[in-house]
Amino acid sequence: MNTRTSVMKDDQADVGIGTLIVFIAMVLVAAVAAAVLIQTSGVLQQKAQQTGKEVTAEVSSNLKVTSVIGQTDGNKTYVQLVNITVELAAGGSPIDFSKVVIKYINETTSTTLNMNTADTGPTAALFNYSEERVGVGLPNHVLQSADLAVITLDLSQMNQQLYPRRRGTLNIVPETGVMVLKDILAPATFGDNTMVQLFP
Repeated sequence: MNTRTSVMKDDQADVGIGTLIVFIAMVLVAAVAAAVLIQTSGVLQQKAQQTGKEVTAEVSSNLKVTSVIGQTDGNKTYVQLVNITVELAAGGSPIDFSKVVIKYINETTSTTLNMNTADTGPTAALFNYSEERVGVGLPNHVLQSADLAVITLDLSQMNQQLYPRRRGTLNIVPETGVMVLKDILAPATFGDNTMVQLFP
């Protein structure tokens, strides 16, 4: 008994203008999606870089306090002036001291001071800023690389004189970067010294 197997061949392809339109539409959709993804990734990269720079500026401390020297009154009873020597930390950015705020805190009082632009001496609400060594450019109120500057506070005018064995706290808040916090301690006796070291 012979069995016949019939195989039908379909050699026709689905061609025509409709298929072409669908193909072009798919290509366009893929191109638009790719463009959107590329643009989004570019925007995210820029934001990530900007955020990283801002975080680095906030976390890194640009200011370095090298010493804090106190000047006593005529009777060697208390410290009336505080001279803070500062410089930029390694890799630090220039600091405009006209934008810096300093807080001095003792056991009972907290005083906020801004820079004295008139150069008439520190007051109860103003600190003096002077550059003892100029590394870059001319002396000004901007602390730059290799500069060595002195900040002067008048504790007597602030009515916060520092007596022997007493402590105080200095908060130096730059425009950007971390606040610099330094505790200072007066020695047990001033003796005949007009200048006494309070830190380190």
